[in-house]
Amino acid sequence: MSIRNRLLLFLVPTMLLLFGLLTYFSFRESGETLITRISQESFNLAGSYAQEFNVLTESLKQAAEGMAIAVSTVPEVNDKFIKSLIKNNLKNDPNICGSTVAFKPGATGFGLYSPYFCSRGGKDGKKIIRYESLAKPSYDYVKWKWYTVPLEEGKSSWGEPYYDEGGGQCLMITYSALIKRNGKVIGVATADVSLGDLVGKLKKLKVGETGNAFIVTDEGYLIGLPGRDIISKETIQQVLKRSNDPDLKKLIDLIKDKKQGNVQMQDPFTDEPSQLWVTTMPIRSTGWMLVIIYPRDEILRPLTNLRNVVLAISLVIIALLILMIIWISSSATAPISKLVDQTERYAAGQFEKRLDEKEGTREIQKLSRAFNVMGQAIDEKIQELSETQLEIVYRLGRAAEYRDTDTGLHLMRMSHYSALLAKAYGMSEEDCDLLLHASPMHDIGKIGIPDSILLKKGKLTDEEWGVMKTHPAIGNEILSGSKSRLLQLAQLVAYNHHEKWDGTGYPRGLKGNQIPVTGRIVAIADVFDSLTSERPYKKAWTVEEAMKEIESQSGRGFQPELVDLFKSILPEIVNVKDRFAEAELISAEAQFRNEP
Repeated sequence: MSIRNRLLLFLVPTMLLLFGLLTYFSFRESGETLITRISQESFNLAGSYAQEFNVLTESLKQAAEGMAIAVSTVPEVNDKFIKSLIKNNLKNDPNICGSTVAFKPGATGFGLYSPYFCSRGGKDGKKIIRYESLAKPSYDYVKWKWYTVPLEEGKSSWGEPYYDEGGGQCLMITYSALIKRNGKVIGVATADVSLGDLVGKLKKLKVGETGNAFIVTDEGYLIGLPGRDIISKETIQQVLKRSNDPDLKKLIDLIKDKKQGNVQMQDPFTDEPSQLWVTTMPIRSTGWMLVIIYPRDEILRPLTNLRNVVLAISLVIIALLILMIIWISSSATAPISKLVDQTERYAAGQFEKRLDEKEGTREIQKLSRAFNVMGQAIDEKIQELSETQLEIVYRLGRAAEYRDTDTGLHLMRMSHYSALLAKAYGMSEEDCDLLLHASPMHDIGKIGIPDSILLKKGKLTDEEWGVMKTHPAIGNEILSGSKSRLLQLAQLVAYNHHEKWDGTGYPRGLKGNQIPVTGRIVAIADVFDSLTSERPYKKAWTVEEAMKEIESQSGRGFQPELVDLFKSILPEIVNVKDRFAEAELISAEAQFRNEP
């Protein structure tokens, strides 16, 4: 089957999958609509409750402010007047569960003075007003925040919820109004409201089946958690500091910013992890915040079952689609991967391996045949170019030696000596092979030396010797600028093979490791072959004599480490010397080109 037909077959489950996804997202849109409706409903409920709470607290505030004004403006303040004023407040406003007027010690002639009246239900349903003095040592009103905070801040304010031990005997909040006479603060007038009534109203705030509401005070305490204490023992900031829960931080941010949104966290009512929808509404009179939470899963429950069915069908289609993708890709991408691998082998210069021309689709088979033909053609051309390059390099070296007294066999021997020493030194096989073919060009610069100097039989004058010493620089110029690694290496060899380890060589007087290692290697190989070869002007030295001379130059002309390595491979060196000494020149040239 062709790739085109397989792709057509692939389209059928793809269309089914798209249909399933569209259906799934349509359910999602329906879910968002439900969330919006529930959000609006909870927002309206929160607003209604906050308004009711504002009305309640505003009446308490006005009652306390009224008492403060009465005490501030009455001509004469006495115990009877104050107690009557407090009782009237309780009778006139059924929402007030307790009230007092507390004076600063020393600000009036009363000293420690805080009469407290609270109302409690009687047996017949009527309210009973009870009296208690908050100035008694067991209560000591001057230490309570409803008294100290307004005086410290210099303004009337709502206090945090507290448990009243003085007479109310219940959890309550207090509004404290400053009392001033003659421009000086002399105390506070208060009105209390029981939080039990507020919690009862919170329980009426129901959004759906499991939605709940609670109040967050200024300091972060929670009021109205069902099934728990009426007020939390810790603030939400304390819980956050202890738990470092990022979702709790998000909830706090929603409350602080007066926003709505989703929070993934533990439901504070069920202790189960859940995604909650949070609605906040500020209570203007106290500065507290009303919070309604509603499990998001419950909102979407009507759609969940249907969505799960569609999701299951989509998963089956996806599974079938994946199987088809694997089937199609295995028949198409596997051969393509082999083509990619073959391309990488071609890029690395490996052309011997061929692709299977019967594997894959018709298109892949044609492409494989084309790759094989291309690889074979490239391989043949590279081999041809490589052989041509090596022959040119060798013959250039021969051209330089031809004008001198050396023979072509000298190039053969010293190049093999160089390759053997480079291998012993630890150079890679590829670099050793490059040096084998580059070292014959070490004296290419002699092409630029006049015959009158190069072929002179007698001793050269200082001036003539100066000209002769320029042949490394000439060789460097001839070989410079090439992109071929072989010619670049030949340039290094030609330029540096007459440098000496102690810095007395030429043309630049390089010393030690300043000399490229290839130049140091070729220098030893060249000298050894020159010493052990017969010339018109001298007899050949023995291997032992030549080795002794090279060792005498260790640390001066040659690198000591290379001298030791050369001595360690001397049997291999002698084998090369004997092999090329007995061969005919033409045969030796063939060995040079074909033997690494």
